[in-house]
Amino acid sequence: MTLQEDEETPGQLMLEALEQANLFVVPLDDEHGWYRYHHLFADVLKSRLQQTQPFLLPELHYRASVWYEHHGMVAEAVQHALAAPDIARAARFIEEHALIVAGQGGTQTVLGWLNALPDALVRARPALCLAHAVLLMLFKRQSEAAEARLQEAEHLIQADTPAEQARMIRGWAAVIRGNMVRYTGDLVRTVALAHEALDLLPEREVIGRATALVYTAHAYQVSGDVTPESEHLVAGTLAPARASGNLFSILRSLTLLARLYVLQGRLREAATLYEEAVRVIGGPEVLQVLSSGPACPFGLAEILYEWNKLDEAEQQLAQGMRLLEGATLVDADFMTLGYTALALLQHARGQAGQALATLDAFTHLAHTRHFVPHLVARGVAIRAQVELAQGNLAAAMCWADASGLTSDDAPNYPREREYLILARVGLAQGRSDPHSPSLQEALCLLERLLHEAEINARMGSVLEILIVRALVLDAQGKRHGALTTLERALRLGAPEGYIRLFVDEGAPMRALLRLAHARGITPDYVATLLLAFEEQSPSEHPLNTDDPRGLVEPLTVREREVLRLLEAGASNRSIAHNLVLSLGTVKKHVSNIYGKLGVRSRTQALAHARVLHLL
Repeated sequence: MTLQEDEETPGQLMLEALEQANLFVVPLDDEHGWYRYHHLFADVLKSRLQQTQPFLLPELHYRASVWYEHHGMVAEAVQHALAAPDIARAARFIEEHALIVAGQGGTQTVLGWLNALPDALVRARPALCLAHAVLLMLFKRQSEAAEARLQEAEHLIQADTPAEQARMIRGWAAVIRGNMVRYTGDLVRTVALAHEALDLLPEREVIGRATALVYTAHAYQVSGDVTPESEHLVAGTLAPARASGNLFSILRSLTLLARLYVLQGRLREAATLYEEAVRVIGGPEVLQVLSSGPACPFGLAEILYEWNKLDEAEQQLAQGMRLLEGATLVDADFMTLGYTALALLQHARGQAGQALATLDAFTHLAHTRHFVPHLVARGVAIRAQVELAQGNLAAAMCWADASGLTSDDAPNYPREREYLILARVGLAQGRSDPHSPSLQEALCLLERLLHEAEINARMGSVLEILIVRALVLDAQGKRHGALTTLERALRLGAPEGYIRLFVDEGAPMRALLRLAHARGITPDYVATLLLAFEEQSPSEHPLNTDDPRGLVEPLTVREREVLRLLEAGASNRSIAHNLVLSLGTVKKHVSNIYGKLGVRSRTQALAHARVLHLL
């Protein structure tokens, strides 16, 4: 019951008096405009009514349904119509409002309504069939049952069916099927079905057209084209999605634009957009019920990882994985992003075994959910990349042989990640065998990848390709070309704060960056990158020595670098400058060297190091 809060009616005064006496009623808002009976008193009244005038119940439920409809309270209107029971009235409400309520996060509510209707009634009304198909897909992950409902809706189209109604049924069926294949990562078919839906759906089908428009925006994920024209098309989906009020479309539109920014190399704008998406949608509790919910934490984690903010990235990945646990359906591309980002983070923390286990879990999941082949292949390829970074060239070469890829292929965007890993395998082979043609083959492959990325404005890809290209040129002994290529990469990466693309390439990149630092190339940015290398635990792993028995404990990589500079006569301050370290860190390394060698001075340290063949 409700009263206008500004009217001092006898009823209002009575309600306030009852509330103050804690009798019968409970306020539902701070303005004291809405009240409900205390649940115990309400139970007594319902029991009394059932005993004395049960024949009134249907009429009272009907009146309640009419009142709630008049006040725009759809869920309550449907509830009382079903209780009346006035099935025809309830069916009409559900047809009109099911997709709106579901799109605002009420999928479970709508599914309950549909389950309360006789199945024969649902099968006889195309709008109910379509709504049920959406709910079976989104909430129950029952694609076969959803497809059966779609076919039932299409079978209801007869020769005398009005043309606009027939187009509406076929258009919505295309939207729903496009959504179904999207969950497997089949974006080619998603885009095609979305265009079909836009051709069929009338303008009044605002939610359907907004959803289809968002699906057409997936085209850039197929082609890799993120030029300004493609960006304009993706950005153009935001206004219709917001106008529809459909949270699924709003979230998908925002995350699609954020992903496009990442491909363009605009990390800062992408991070801002992901954060905006969480605010607009309403936080983690709403993300939990949306199929694209994990997209925000996973997408933000990818950026935070690149900025070397590993703790923050780990928090976002943990949130995304929690959302996955409670989600019935998640887009294949976002699930791929989440698992691969987690594996790379684990590897960066020195947890190679966990990284490989994460990628194995993804591969199993991808097969179980029937992901498109190139997403399954991407997970396997990244596993090979982790193996390669651990020094397991044999495993990486085994992957390369089994992948079916060659350096002579004409690369396509969906498999760009695999081709970049293939180039890294070729680089590793060339380092182990200078007479191998693999370095030149890798260089040719990278040139084709670079050209394709540049014409499609994927500056994030351009940066990574340049980094690998610089390392290949360096391995060929072309130092000038390597530094020229690296300088271009540095100038491209500096404004957006890229770090991990450089650091994850390991010691060869660190050596090349030191040369760049010595030549004054983007000195501040290079210093930041070298400091990030310094923070890496793998750089502190001990190396084998020719005679480990002569040491209390083996020297680390960094300690051997300091030792060589000591031999060259460098002062502690000079060592700090050359290695981009603090003076205190250098002093600590020198102290560690003395302790491991069992000496007390620089002269003794150098003499003993020569005896042990450390210099």
